[in-house]
Amino acid sequence: MKNTVYLFIASIFILFACQTPKTITKTDSENIRLNQLGYYPASVKQFIIVDMNVSDFDIINEENKVVFSGELTQNGLWEASGEEVSSGDFTVFNEPGKYRILLNDSVASYPFEIKDNLYEEALNAAIKSYYFQRASMPIDESYGGIYKRAAGHPDDKCLYHPSSGKTTGTLNSPGGWYDAGDYGKYIVNASLSVGQMLNLIEIYPDAISDGALNIPESGNGVSDLWDELKYELDWILSMQDDDGGVYFKLTALHFGGFIMPEDYNLDRYIIGKGTASTLNFAAVLAQASRLYQNIDSSWSEKALEASKKAWKWAVLNTDVPFKNPKDVSTGEYGDDIFSDDFYWAATELYITTREETYQTYLTENPIEYAHKLTDSWKSFVRNNAFHSLLDNKNLLNEELASSLNANHLSLAESIIEKIDTNPYRIALEQYEWGSNSDILNQAMILCMAHRISGEEKYLTGAEQINDYIFGKNATGYSFLTGYGSKQVMFPHHRPSGADGIDMPIPGFIAGGPNAHKQDKQNVTYTSEFPAKAYIDEQASFASNEVCLNWNAPAVFVMAYLQQVRK
Repeated sequence: MKNTVYLFIASIFILFACQTPKTITKTDSENIRLNQLGYYPASVKQFIIVDMNVSDFDIINEENKVVFSGELTQNGLWEASGEEVSSGDFTVFNEPGKYRILLNDSVASYPFEIKDNLYEEALNAAIKSYYFQRASMPIDESYGGIYKRAAGHPDDKCLYHPSSGKTTGTLNSPGGWYDAGDYGKYIVNASLSVGQMLNLIEIYPDAISDGALNIPESGNGVSDLWDELKYELDWILSMQDDDGGVYFKLTALHFGGFIMPEDYNLDRYIIGKGTASTLNFAAVLAQASRLYQNIDSSWSEKALEASKKAWKWAVLNTDVPFKNPKDVSTGEYGDDIFSDDFYWAATELYITTREETYQTYLTENPIEYAHKLTDSWKSFVRNNAFHSLLDNKNLLNEELASSLNANHLSLAESIIEKIDTNPYRIALEQYEWGSNSDILNQAMILCMAHRISGEEKYLTGAEQINDYIFGKNATGYSFLTGYGSKQVMFPHHRPSGADGIDMPIPGFIAGGPNAHKQDKQNVTYTSEFPAKAYIDEQASFASNEVCLNWNAPAVFVMAYLQQVRK
């Protein structure tokens, strides 16, 4: 029987609808942590109970009748949250419907559903969040509804900061997405994020249909996901210097206030040029070139030419790190280790061109097969490379293909081992800026392990992690804006904070618990425990900001689950 490691069959029995409805005295209990969206019929179905002396549970339907009962497992103290944790499992119950978990015949959880296509709406919203981040164009009411707004940041005459290597003239660099809660545009984060979603497209090119998102390009015969990524890719292309090097970012010198894009009046600058931005540019454009070949062949050729030109610049400029100049305080995205950036660029260029130069680089410059937490925008580029290679193993020699396969499954096993020993059934062991992206990247790794092995345990692990995002966590929040019963209401996101609308723009993943609390001078956290170091306040940039690279793995994971579970 599937998922038997999590089931306690001896204690489970199913009760049928002839029972008398239960009288619930406490609803939406904060002591019950579960996926507030719900579960696929065939998926693992688990939840967490904290700080309650209770040994069993019921599942009740909309009429408050018990449809399933089971026993809880005592998981002990979770030091990261300071909670005594129990867990329940009702994986064998797969009847579609709307339910609650009931404890002590009176204490009920938030409602949840068991249904097919569980993540379809949330997935579409997570992708459409990128549309709402578009610079240089208005968000029309026909596409954005109540979140309509005027165009901001035409970025058609951006000044050159001296760090760019130029001091005169301007650059025309419109379009693209705002990076996070601010209005900057950054090449390294854009490249990583687009690259993760291009990994999805390479696996499931039709995961998102034309018209699914209701964006301006809908109805053009091309998947809305492909269209949305193209909007960012066109901006990325505009950031290349004549010599092949790539500018680092397009921002003002300092962050602006919480105002709408059209009210922004700070000068915009082209800032920096370095090895990381150039290699990430080379990687994502080579990747995009092969995938868009049958959609826009001329654009594909242009992207590949730009990618090769960037690679040549990087080979001649192997160690040019970026640091914010003294007069600049926008996001730094600093990095001074470029071996993984070279590896990703060589990977995508080899897969796209089949040229020996790039294959030789990969062979002669292996890197550690690992998932390094902290700053995913610089540490996960190696994993982007691995995932592309794994999906194109037919282009590799047998030794390299076998090694990649074994190494990936070994990495996935280490994540599964952590899940199995963690009271919350997750693998995350440290909580930092963007911790939700760390845990979603773990889920992405498990999805890839499932893809290459077909083993159910990896899919189960990805589902357990996704449950964390939607409420099975120590804060009790569903971290995707607009979804779940306990929603994030005040993200650190300028349009959501300045538009005068009570509900934030839907579809954004909040950063999540951050033990470092870099913003503690601005907000008062309610817990000293790392897994609870989160506060739903606009001022909390350290725990409640949104960002491109936090949404990207969420898109991948939800889309993957939709493809294999629906």
